[in-house]
Amino acid sequence: MTAKGVIMTNWLVRILAGLSIAVCLQAQDPRGFIRGTVTDTTGAVIAGVKVRATANDTGVAAVAETNEAGLYNLPYLIPGMYKLTVEHTGFKSFLRNNVEVRVSETLEVPISLEIGAVTETVEVRDTTPALETTNASLGLVMDQRRISELPQRGANPLELTLLAPGVANTTNLRLRKSMAPEATSDISADGAGRYNNEFQIDGISNTAADRGRGYARVAYAPPASAVREFKMQTSAYDASIGHTMGSVVNVSTASGTNELHGEAHWFLRHSALDAPNFFNNKNNTPQPVYQDNRYGLSVGGPVVIPKVLNGRNRTFFFYAFEGNQFGVPTQFSRTVPTAAQRNGDFSALLGLTNANYQVYDPLTTTAAAGGRFARQPFAGNLIPRSRLDGLGVNLANLYPLPNAPNTATADGRNNFFSAPKAIQKTYSNLLRFDHAINENHRVFLRVHYDFWKENKNHDFLNEINGIHQNRPNRGVALDDVMVLNPTTVLNLRYGFTSTKWWQYRTSRGFDLASLGFSPQLVALTEKGQAPLPRITPGAYSQLSWWEDPGDGVNSSLTHSFTANITKMRGNHSIRFGPEYRVYRSFN
Repeated sequence: MTAKGVIMTNWLVRILAGLSIAVCLQAQDPRGFIRGTVTDTTGAVIAGVKVRATANDTGVAAVAETNEAGLYNLPYLIPGMYKLTVEHTGFKSFLRNNVEVRVSETLEVPISLEIGAVTETVEVRDTTPALETTNASLGLVMDQRRISELPQRGANPLELTLLAPGVANTTNLRLRKSMAPEATSDISADGAGRYNNEFQIDGISNTAADRGRGYARVAYAPPASAVREFKMQTSAYDASIGHTMGSVVNVSTASGTNELHGEAHWFLRHSALDAPNFFNNKNNTPQPVYQDNRYGLSVGGPVVIPKVLNGRNRTFFFYAFEGNQFGVPTQFSRTVPTAAQRNGDFSALLGLTNANYQVYDPLTTTAAAGGRFARQPFAGNLIPRSRLDGLGVNLANLYPLPNAPNTATADGRNNFFSAPKAIQKTYSNLLRFDHAINENHRVFLRVHYDFWKENKNHDFLNEINGIHQNRPNRGVALDDVMVLNPTTVLNLRYGFTSTKWWQYRTSRGFDLASLGFSPQLVALTEKGQAPLPRITPGAYSQLSWWEDPGDGVNSSLTHSFTANITKMRGNHSIRFGPEYRVYRSFN
């Protein structure tokens, strides 16, 4: 098979600068930022003050120090609740609880210190929640509570992107399951059109490299239990965001905490639990069979290895699994040859009103007046057995016998009915490790793997007609945050997303020689790989039909590397660095 490849690379250099006030522009990062100014009660700024943010659920702390302008900046914080503490000689200690950090947002938290002993503590309570005040971007932040409580028809948290302002659904909502990336991607944001959005997980591109097909789609939809938060930004992007003219969806995956937590769930829908359809009973038609069997679990906590490692406050893991077996009800009405017709007996078609089904003998062709030709009919519409082609008889016998006399027309059309299930199965796995080397150095690793397969279009209830589709997805994200000095923070991030889409007919490997195909044709096919050729008789339904793009495999691979430096200088916070991506698409 000839392979075609499309390789695209691009550089995006980002330089973000604050102007008249201290600003930390976080761009579309999967984490949040806290910044502010430390002053005394007179409003004078205080330099050299250490501000510590400690996560409530992990105990992991991040430390920043104010510069000469009193500015502090705590970047790249995992979304969640934090405790802010300040201790500085000559001033009372400062404490503020329940500071909520959200994905891709920067919180302005000013701190005022009172003169006194450091052993005294001023605790700030019942304050107005800190708000995002550093940019005018529009969009939607969906937190874990909403993700777990809002209904999702297909267990796909990205379905909730439809709740963002300016976002319109452009496909059938029934298709928005986590196993259907194209339907998940089929949205329009602020009139940008379909398939024009950028998808990210933990800041790593999660957009399949289908550039050759003219649209971008999500590569992997994580289980709902594995999503801590996600943000869909629909407008007012800063210079760090590119690759799209639509929206940007950034998912922040869940991580473990100091407490071991887990959950398991099961959801079932099945036709056996439904009342039968009245008209199916009346026509003696089988009830379409469907099922939606969804199950999963998640668990997270500290990494503890007795006598080797106690990960509390330092090292954490999180794992999520989601499985789904989904059988879609399908109904087919087909036309197949009767037992008599397979033996050359078409006598039942004679005498039908408003129809002429006389069969003529091609070997009796003679010239007629007016440049026409004439043939003699087969007597009684019976073709002698000696005149039947062996290959044609074998192909006719691949059809099932008629089973729907009540719905067939007088001439025998639509004489076969079937209601097979188009079976889909998917298994999704996500594993994440977080480790705090110290207060100035934090890393995390996230890997995911999911596998989807579908078996459908068995309208004849055998392997002659049918399609197998498989799609394995893999992805990795590695992130490293280092505080180089009190005014400089470096963030390095690398990841890749790989998607393959296999499709082949279930008749693949068919023994063509056994049907009577010529040895010359059989020799041209790859042994054990050739499917039954697509056959389209004039009166009967097709054999070995398929869907675009036909047999074969489509694959995509996206590499993403980002290096960001956040630098404080006076009343300004400057962020800059390169982003490098490689898109590869093959079919």
